[in-house]
Amino acid sequence: MGTVTRSQLLGVLHQVLLRIDAVDAAWEGGSAAFGSEDELSDIDVVAVVADDAIESTFTQVEAALHSLSPVTLRYDVPGTVGFAQKFYRLRDAGEFHVVDLVFIRRSDPLLFREVELHGHGRTWFDRRGILVESHLDVAHDMGQARARVPTLAAAFGMFQHIVTKERLRGRAVDALVFYQAMTWRPLVEALRLLHSPQRRIFGPRYLTRDLPASVCSRIESLAFVRDLSDLAAKHESACSWFDQCITRLHDLGPGSGLPAD
Repeated sequence: MGTVTRSQLLGVLHQVLLRIDAVDAAWEGGSAAFGSEDELSDIDVVAVVADDAIESTFTQVEAALHSLSPVTLRYDVPGTVGFAQKFYRLRDAGEFHVVDLVFIRRSDPLLFREVELHGHGRTWFDRRGILVESHLDVAHDMGQARARVPTLAAAFGMFQHIVTKERLRGRAVDALVFYQAMTWRPLVEALRLLHSPQRRIFGPRYLTRDLPASVCSRIESLAFVRDLSDLAAKHESACSWFDQCITRLHDLGPGSGLPAD
């Protein structure tokens, strides 16, 4: 662990953003929004910034971070729409206290405030009263989730032979890669549709937060493969479990909705 603490990083970020008039609002998100942060958590900060001040605000924040500790690495996330995102690693902050900074353009309505997806962000300040928590449209979202089931089932059924084929050829890496992509990840999606459909887009991330402990334990056991023999057994088990999930999802019926998160 480094000499710069998580609380120091949060304090500096809070102070510098508050000083910048172009910043309308700022809050802490990520694990903090779910009350699950710990000493290993990174620093997730979101701010709403005037469109023409995004880069200048990043510059001022970077200067503030550098005053605390030299920035040794920066990563600019490409291809974002409506917001800009940069990651920072500081020399004295240790390997885990990476700063994840998101600036949403004032003109963009996306605020990452849907409670079901982003939790309860910890508001630092809100100059224009824009940080109102929102909720997904349940009927629309569940309709989208339900519509995903037949496509997921068809794709799963179509491609399992590839895992088996590569295993029989003795191509361990190929078989493992196809197993992870075509068997294990679709199984995770099916489990999410059953247990946390509103957070289905998160894939294998945050499973311990979103799924029952017994389900997490079982899916973890299927994720780690020892050899081709182990792969054969786990592939069979995963396929059987997937079929059970799809049967349960179909049994819910189009009018009953999927389980609530």
